[in-house]
Amino acid sequence: MFFYHLVFALFFALLFSAIFAGAFRKKGPWSNVAMSFIVVFLATWAAGVWLVPMGRPIFGTHWVPFFFAGLVVTLLLAAAMPTAEEKSTVEIVDPKKEQAEEKATLTALGFFFWVMVIALVIAIAARYI
Repeated sequence: MFFYHLVFALFFALLFSAIFAGAFRKKGPWSNVAMSFIVVFLATWAAGVWLVPMGRPIFGTHWVPFFFAGLVVTLLLAAAMPTAEEKSTVEIVDPKKEQAEEKATLTALGFFFWVMVIALVIAIAARYI
């Protein structure tokens, strides 16, 4: 089962990440698509193995939970995307202040990214133990 769960999670994560990155030209709340893919992949796998099996099994594995988990996580990442702020040319911009705010945001996102990755890996491992 482990192998087929991995394959379904990988397939749906690739599918939804490709649609997310290609069609909508979005990278997620992080600086590159790979980080968004990792989150979608791990969340799809964790939710897919823990949700109630639904649908017709393929290779003995129910694929519907993996599909919906990947879809929901991808939509949540799309909703979490920051919107581009319109900047006025009238305002005086302080580059040091902007750089400090950007650095603080990236640090916070990096910390929460790793906490989420560790939590998802623990959830996946707990299912197979």
